[in-house]
Amino acid sequence: MARCLVLLNPRAGTLKDLAGDGDGADAAERVRKAFAAAGKDVDVRLVPPRDLGGVLDELNAADAHDEIIVGGGDGSLSRSLRKLVSSGKTFGVLPFGTMNLLARDLGVPQQVEEAISALARSEPQMIDLGSINGRPFHSISGLGFFAQMARAREAARGLKGFGRYAGFSFAALRAFFRSGRSRYTLVIDGAPIKVDATAVLVTNNAFGDGAWRRPRLDAAELEIIVAHAGTMKERLRLGLDVVAGGWRTNPLIESFRASKVEVTKSWRRRAWVATDGELTRETMPVVYETLPKVARMMVPLRSAAILADPAPSGGEAGAETPAPARSVAG
Repeated sequence: MARCLVLLNPRAGTLKDLAGDGDGADAAERVRKAFAAAGKDVDVRLVPPRDLGGVLDELNAADAHDEIIVGGGDGSLSRSLRKLVSSGKTFGVLPFGTMNLLARDLGVPQQVEEAISALARSEPQMIDLGSINGRPFHSISGLGFFAQMARAREAARGLKGFGRYAGFSFAALRAFFRSGRSRYTLVIDGAPIKVDATAVLVTNNAFGDGAWRRPRLDAAELEIIVAHAGTMKERLRLGLDVVAGGWRTNPLIESFRASKVEVTKSWRRRAWVATDGELTRETMPVVYETLPKVARMMVPLRSAAILADPAPSGGEAGAETPAPARSVAG
């Protein structure tokens, strides 16, 4: 039987909800018992984000576990990716954050007990990652509005339950109007273009129509989404569409598919970039590349079958199909 370690971020909002009137140790014990009830014995540790790298170094050196599950938000997992991938171990995510983009796309349920049950009955699957200036990321990275979104996430961190999502939506809408027009140069698979935009987003594999969900995590491509600058009325419509999920059909949105893109913000040597919800200051140009099938992840059984044999167009009911995107290569 695989030896599994669960590393929990004690600052994660959902973990605090799980603790109730208790502390992190109580929540950790509840997680351990839930895995045991699902038929999987795990070791559980509480590890603050600042200590996660050191703990992973120790684990990789000792080679004491075959599987590692990170319990936290998108940022907790993103900060761990380089060491998790280099370890060669199978790893998974227990969604304790605000958005939990990767967990949703992997098919891990958002409710804690259901997520634990799904991970206990998962199987390994190779998925893609992206890289930003040489560092891996799992979902999204963006400039402009999306950097403001990272601040919105911080504003919602202290809220609980439904209030967390309502607060995030309101803060995200406000962040949109704080993002002004900027000139970007994009070099997409070697072909340069210039755009006036409020935001540029690069995703590891493409989102589908409607919701912020990726139908595939192994298509070996980046999607570059440009939110062009428009009038105040057009920006208001786009802001509402971003929150509601209908952004892809908005006339200000243009997208491209590529394996590599370089992004430069005019007159800037450095710029704020939000990657998997974490805000960093990056040197221009920001270079993104796809890293095909480098991450061996724990995927719930039904989702693993979908990833291995994705439904064709018009196939499985309810499956999302990405809208066509331009390619400027060639």
